Amino acid sequence: MSVFRPWLGARWHFGFGAAATAAAGVVVSGTLGFMWIESWDLADAFYMTIITVSTVGYGEVQPLSPAGRLFAVLLIGGGVATLGYSFGALAQWVTEAPLQRQERRVRRMKDHIIVCGFGRMGRRVTAGLQKHGNEVCVIEESPDVAEAAIRQGVTVIRGDASSEETLERAGVRRAATIVALLPNDSDNLSITMTASALRPGIRVIARSEEDRSRANLERAGAATRDVISPHLTASRAVLRNLCGSESHHLLHGISDMAHPGFGSGELAVTSGSGLAGRTIADSALGREANILVLAIRREGQELMIAPRGDRRIERGDKLMLIGDSEDLTKLGASLEEFHVDAH
Repeated sequence: MSVFRPWLGARWHFGFGAAATAAAGVVVSGTLGFMWIESWDLADAFYMTIITVSTVGYGEVQPLSPAGRLFAVLLIGGGVATLGYSFGALAQWVTEAPLQRQERRVRRMKDHIIVCGFGRMGRRVTAGLQKHGNEVCVIEESPDVAEAAIRQGVTVIRGDASSEETLERAGVRRAATIVALLPNDSDNLSITMTASALRPGIRVIARSEEDRSRANLERAGAATRDVISPHLTASRAVLRNLCGSESHHLLHGISDMAHPGFGSGELAVTSGSGLAGRTIADSALGREANILVLAIRREGQELMIAPRGDRRIERGDKLMLIGDSEDLTKLGASLEEFHVDAH
């Protein structure tokens, strides 16, 4: 794969510029040569030069002398080689010019976000960041994927995201955050280590497919909260849908199996609460005979089903309660700093 490099701009000026100069030199030399050898006027000499170097085979403008024919042979050899090189340089420039514009755009970025990988996750993350007004630079190795991203208005650096050179081209030393979303944990680890070395303190959000990779990513510079496991996130989302803020669907099902006075609710323990720091048995909940703590939802932990009486309640906990409807209502009234959603 041809990787676009920072010196493409210089190569454009030298490569294509030199080719254009050489092509012009062939035409000028051919024109002057025919004028001098054959004593032709400028128009005939120029026309003969063009049909000679382009090998179109229209025939001689005027009969050539032996010296003129020898000059035409030399002109064909030099002209074909020069024009071939010139057209090749032009085609290369047309292909690489969009990438050159991408690099210029990145050089103007500061405090931007670098997204490594434009797969399914990368596309969604990039779209969300752009929607909220963030400057984003995507690093993508696949030429086809990179071109598709450019067509969508995304700034792209093409190359290996785990390479120091590629990260430099993406402006990692000026970036605020780098998001490593490659499907391979070792690649994401390499990105994390390299980015942290090039810009100490940069925030790294890394994808982790294997649980054993989390510790390595954290040691390399990613914060615990910034190591994302798609499988773990998906499983937690399922649990939240079943037993989280939408838990009334589950609790209603339990309530429907009991007598009409049986209800359910969710109690959020806020700061300054009298429940925070107490066990379930020692709290007001433990003293209400007709109220049961069905589960505790704690940030960053698995749902605790049927907690024991010695389980300590912490600030930020959300308690799923079932019990007598009147007792639930009284509990909500007595604990003004809490929200109880009784059903």
